[in-house]
Amino acid sequence: MYDQDDNVDLLLKRRLIDEKYCGGPCRFILPVFIMEQESKAQMHFRQLAFLSGLVNRTVILPNVGGSRLGACLGHDFEFYYSRRWAIDHQSDFQHITMTDFKQWLIERQAIDRPATSQSIHIHVNLRGHAVEPTNCFAQQNLLNMIGLPERRLYLNETANPRKRLYYQDAVKDFFLGIYRDADSGQSVQDQITDKIEVLSIYYDRRFPFVHNPAAEEPIPYSDQVTLQADLIANQLSPFWAVHWRTERVEPASNLVKCAHALVDYIHTRARPSIVPSIQNNMTTIVDQDAQPTVFLLTDYPHVFDENDVNEAIAHNGTSKKLKPASSSFSPNSLTVHHHQAIRYVYQHLQVHVTHLDPAQQQLQQRTPANWTVVPIPYEMGQHDSGWLGILDKLLAMRADGFLAGAPGVCGRKSSFTNQIMHQRLDHPRTNVIDYFNLPKKKHS
Repeated sequence: MYDQDDNVDLLLKRRLIDEKYCGGPCRFILPVFIMEQESKAQMHFRQLAFLSGLVNRTVILPNVGGSRLGACLGHDFEFYYSRRWAIDHQSDFQHITMTDFKQWLIERQAIDRPATSQSIHIHVNLRGHAVEPTNCFAQQNLLNMIGLPERRLYLNETANPRKRLYYQDAVKDFFLGIYRDADSGQSVQDQITDKIEVLSIYYDRRFPFVHNPAAEEPIPYSDQVTLQADLIANQLSPFWAVHWRTERVEPASNLVKCAHALVDYIHTRARPSIVPSIQNNMTTIVDQDAQPTVFLLTDYPHVFDENDVNEAIAHNGTSKKLKPASSSFSPNSLTVHHHQAIRYVYQHLQVHVTHLDPAQQQLQQRTPANWTVVPIPYEMGQHDSGWLGILDKLLAMRADGFLAGAPGVCGRKSSFTNQIMHQRLDHPRTNVIDYFNLPKKKHS
């Protein structure tokens, strides 16, 4: 704490640095760790951003990478998102870029007054904590956490919004250092929290708690990934997008039947027609008998040798050469049913997938004839699975129709799918959203 600093020269220097970046004393919220992957992680970050306005602190736009959000990841916020979102909401909260925040830290350290910080943890319950990364700024001695023990808040999780109504006040009070005095029963504010310059946040929750409706709206994605989605969608159009998460489908034997249902759906209900282009308002007449183009969003490997698939099927699903596209999907979890299902799809449909591997030109020659790999330049995606997932999501939003595996039968319920469906409500032409399911049993 520097509120009792008697070095007049350093006091003036500290004040000038703070005014340069904050217009006065700096008080920040630093999202060190946010639980869950991109679709849900950005929802959690929106809670922190809008909450920062309620507690009169400036939120730092977190870094991103691998479908995660957090201060110590490899890419800046604008690799995934448009900063315009934060600018447009400056009446709700103030923000600073990670680059400017780091520079503030460096300048403060240079005068031997590193920023004070305390670790703040918000948990679902007492029973289990996520594995939390180390605060990289503390490791670099850019934060002074001496004498400031971590604080933890536990709030039982519930999907019922009514039961979460008081959570906003609970988290707000926690960030302000307000607590109920055990003797008097009155709410009192501690003498420390308001003086701490950086609240380093570790956030592990599942549902939103901020009351402001604006916090419910997704953050727009970056211009770079949005323009790339427009370009590819124009090249594929007309096309249908299919989101098929095969991980943890139980029983896995459902997958082959689901593949048959998907192929039947595309052949019988997704025929191309007269299509107005989204990008240029031109009208394109498409052969009614042409096989529809399918853009597949899947956790199954995107690039593979067809011989490896056949070999895996011959060996009851085992293969060291096939690696799922999802980091949470273990190669050991790929079963013979996964391979049989995907093989049936590419044997009967024209499938397109995206891929970031710079060697994809060579790999594409070994993939099945109906399996087309859409090249993504390295300088755009930089081998980041999260960036590719966002691109796929944007393509699904632009498709002529959208299908997903029926939850609990042919796929999994996911926020990724829900975000696509929500955004497609503003689709410029007839909006088709549906699920493919197990074939209906015929009654005798």
